[in-house]
Amino acid sequence: MAELNAQHQPMASRGRSPSYNRSYPGGYAGRMVMREVWRGLRIVILAVVAMLLLAPQSSFATLRGSVMPAAMSASTPPPTVDARRYAPNLAIISVHGPITAVTARSFERRVRAALDSGADAIVVDINSPGGEVGAVLEICAQIKRSGVHTIAWINPMAFSGGAIIAIACDEIIVSTGASMGDAAPVRLGMLGIERIEDPEIRQKLLAPLLTEIVDSARANGYDEVLVQGLLSLGVETWQVEHTPTGRLYFLTEPEYRRIFGTEPQRGAPTIPSGSPTAGLASPPTQTGTVQQDPTTGVEGLTPATGEFTRELVEEVTQNLTQPGRRQDIYAFPADEFRVIGYATDGNTLLTMSADQLHQFGFTRHQQAVDTDEQLRALTGATNIARLNQSWSETFTGVMTQGMLGMMIRTILIVVFLLALFIELSMPGTGVGGTIALVALAGLIVPPLMIGAASWWAIAAILVGVGLIVLELLVFPGMGIPGIAGLISLIAGLVGTFAGAGQIFPGVNGGNNDLAWAVSSVLLAIFAAGVGMFFLTRYTRAIPIAKGLILDTPTSSAGNTILGAMAGATVSGPVRIGERGVTTTPLLPSGRAEFDGRLVDVVSEYGFVDAGADVRVTSVTQYRVGVEAVPPGSETGNAAPPEASA
Repeated sequence: MAELNAQHQPMASRGRSPSYNRSYPGGYAGRMVMREVWRGLRIVILAVVAMLLLAPQSSFATLRGSVMPAAMSASTPPPTVDARRYAPNLAIISVHGPITAVTARSFERRVRAALDSGADAIVVDINSPGGEVGAVLEICAQIKRSGVHTIAWINPMAFSGGAIIAIACDEIIVSTGASMGDAAPVRLGMLGIERIEDPEIRQKLLAPLLTEIVDSARANGYDEVLVQGLLSLGVETWQVEHTPTGRLYFLTEPEYRRIFGTEPQRGAPTIPSGSPTAGLASPPTQTGTVQQDPTTGVEGLTPATGEFTRELVEEVTQNLTQPGRRQDIYAFPADEFRVIGYATDGNTLLTMSADQLHQFGFTRHQQAVDTDEQLRALTGATNIARLNQSWSETFTGVMTQGMLGMMIRTILIVVFLLALFIELSMPGTGVGGTIALVALAGLIVPPLMIGAASWWAIAAILVGVGLIVLELLVFPGMGIPGIAGLISLIAGLVGTFAGAGQIFPGVNGGNNDLAWAVSSVLLAIFAAGVGMFFLTRYTRAIPIAKGLILDTPTSSAGNTILGAMAGATVSGPVRIGERGVTTTPLLPSGRAEFDGRLVDVVSEYGFVDAGADVRVTSVTQYRVGVEAVPPGSETGNAAPPEASA
């Protein structure tokens, strides 16, 4: 710093007033900081572009290289292999842990890589408690669009969204001790996962989920009434078999009475449950008549519980695409049916073990599949490739999803603001600027990679930082760039949070996300403000910072950014009680002249016009506070005399 000050001294000797060396736009240090900030912003932009362009390509290339060659395919399956699941080239795509937007993006990439490399079938290896509703529906759509045979491997659990994904596949197989079920809509509340009690909200959430699960059941031969028990309480059913075809049906009470003409027998259900749940939905009131959608001709939904309103049934019916088979039960005589037993009492959500999955017709293969080699024998695969989530996708998930991701991003905001404050207050080491850039990259890059943040949010952050720098270095005292920059920065930070999704099945809307985002950003700003206060108060106790602060004023103090920001130190030429005249309006910051010296000051009480008399009320390392002197007060400086030793 001494060398820079020495180099800068001749500027004053060439006729430029030394008092103006303290101004931001004209000082050498100000230009250097502006150059460093611009260089840093360029590095961030280049890093974002490089990560967005290179990461997906490298991951895709790696996965594609691991997938089997297509030349090994054979046309005839071995005698021990079912022709429907025969796959010489088999891709296994894992869906493990909570299902998020990252999972959906990763699943799409891996499906594309498997198909491009010649996969004959895809096994979805599921071990998940559920996740975000949007991500689950997106994965189901990818499965149905794949164009190859898909097998859900419950290994060992598929709850909530995992169960909906399993039903979307063409076939389900299980590992030892597997279980599946319980996909009722819930939401993430302040105290954790909460059941949605509002009937109106539940109906809105049930529409897309009910459409998806009934469509999948129809396409893959599962009973469409039984699967409704995954989403809602009150689904009471009796299992019957149509003996000529061996087809299984799960009848509601009205259907049972219509077919057999008697009241159904109750007892211990196949799916054991506890006592009736409070607020249990009423039994279905439909008479068994199944309507068709007049526009598509698709058989309408048969509601399995009285919770489903007429409006919900009509909405689901309009969105169904698969033809139903429910009308068959009324075309057969009653003596062709064999009553197997009381299946579900509706007191709990449908949750099934491996044996119950087979008993209820969800699995055709009875033996458990626990290893890839057993899977090879089941499908006749010559080549098997596992396509797992990449490390970069896992890292992105940790940084953006769930409460942990929100906490990490909140901490990154605090680090970013503190580091930026340190860099602008104590330039020279570059440590603060480097940390701020790293924290900013951690905030904006992961959400961009999964589409959870828009480009406007990134632009708002960069514009906000730029305006704040302009306020400090180019237009000190104006106030407008600083306020606009702060608003833009907050809006951009909120934008990186919002749109990341909800815990599935969750509230299908952005209000909850927005509230969490705003709360997190405001909390981070408050924490950063507290940190800045302590940094300002105890700067001299920090070894690195102490070396950047001059204990006594020098002739070149105005050439440092610290000096420019502080105006004067406690022992400087401007002292408490000294009077001067404002040269710019104080809004509330600006400049004032004290005995020919221009000093950056801040008004302690409201705005002050240019040309007004002011008195120094406080002097710190970073700030000179003043107050307006009422007209008619005593003129002249009232600074206290220097204390003698």
